[in-house]
Amino acid sequence: MNGIQRPTTSALHPTPEPPKLHSVPRHSPFGALLSRTLPNYTGKYEVGVCDLELPVPRQTFGTFKYKQMPDSDVAGIAMDTVLCSLFYPCERQEKQRGVAWFPKLAQTIDGFLKMAKRTPNVWYRMAAYPVAAAAIHGTTFPATKDATLANPPSELGKWPLMLFSHGVGCSRLMYSAFCGEMASRGFVVASLEHRDGTSPSSTIASEDGTMTIVDWLEWSDLYWPDLEEQPADDTTLRHAQIQLRKAELETLIDAIQKLSQGESVTRYSSSADGFDWSRMKNVDASKPIIAGHSLGGSAALASSSAGNIDYRAVIVFDPAVQRLEPWKSPLPHPLLMVNSEEFTVGREYAIFSEQIAHTATTEMQVYSIGGATHPSFSDVFLILPGAINKMTGLKCSSSSVINRAVKATEQFLSGPKGHGGKVTYDEEFTDEEDRKLKMSLRGATGKDKKRNEEEGEEKGGKLYRPVGRPGELAWHRL
Repeated sequence: MNGIQRPTTSALHPTPEPPKLHSVPRHSPFGALLSRTLPNYTGKYEVGVCDLELPVPRQTFGTFKYKQMPDSDVAGIAMDTVLCSLFYPCERQEKQRGVAWFPKLAQTIDGFLKMAKRTPNVWYRMAAYPVAAAAIHGTTFPATKDATLANPPSELGKWPLMLFSHGVGCSRLMYSAFCGEMASRGFVVASLEHRDGTSPSSTIASEDGTMTIVDWLEWSDLYWPDLEEQPADDTTLRHAQIQLRKAELETLIDAIQKLSQGESVTRYSSSADGFDWSRMKNVDASKPIIAGHSLGGSAALASSSAGNIDYRAVIVFDPAVQRLEPWKSPLPHPLLMVNSEEFTVGREYAIFSEQIAHTATTEMQVYSIGGATHPSFSDVFLILPGAINKMTGLKCSSSSVINRAVKATEQFLSGPKGHGGKVTYDEEFTDEEDRKLKMSLRGATGKDKKRNEEEGEEKGGKLYRPVGRPGELAWHRL
């Protein structure tokens, strides 16, 4: 067991349960009082969801150790199992109960406290639990647990496979809106939960039934014995985490390819016992689609450039490309990139356009959503009140961000070769036109006219922002 994993057996940390999905009880007084349901999916298929956890031979990534345990023999992040939730088109259900958005609320709250550098003691829990419970307890998303995978229509042949990699601070269910929408449109979406210390908290099952919690990993708690100069930020850690994510993606794809060919794979008890795994023969896993947000987008780009998987397409939302510097690899697969306004006017987009875009060896389409913020691709803003969303900088409805991302993805994947489809957009920008317009608005050059990236404005004039109106999709011709 490595430094970021811990068994929980004390009074403050009760023994964890397997990382299973569960339906919300019909008669939960507290949940009924506070529950809300994420928006219904808009595709033509009903959606099922089940978990799949696969044991793998242990691999480790990174050479760091904990500062508090310098003499420990363990180092780096270990990969012992791979966990995902499958979102898929399911057979019609008589009654849908919904699936809990946070199956392990208390454990997740403890994880968020650690991310905020607050030890989850009794006092912090007394403050955090009621607030979090009032906000999300009983929240469900509109899918059916362990429902039977539907047979695909004859004209389709098999359901296409998509994998989704989450961002830092998230987990496999925090993008249920996007994953469920794609499932309702005829995709089987495997949403991974990365055991790399980027989730608030994650539970790993073992062969003997023991459960181990993987905590949030704080870079400042680590030291790298093989480095003369210690990292000044989390970049070195993120590089190791991306390597782990690539390995998880490749392991999961291999397992789903075997299931799709009728072969059996070893699954742990956390996997869905009631799911008919023989139906996975209806999934085309030969050329999967890889998608991801933030660090998950970075993992998708890195996995594509590695060339080990023949991806049909790569779909990324606000990829954290600074975690990929220096970029020296080709992008060999068709790429769709949909960014928030926050990302488009920031440093990350500049890095992408200057270092990465020209390495694409096949088609690439880049868009932005006006008024969107970096976190708005997740489910979080669908739960929070609109007034709070606006306070965070979101200038359009949270549902419009998801809808734009889903529609662009569906249209891009509808091309004659399974990619390259025509995406409907509202406005168009090019880098050269943007540069000339920025210069004309500045009226002069010099240090006083340089852009202030933190404030998003310039001295001497309003900053020109190459994005559309709030909620609109803009095409960026790179």
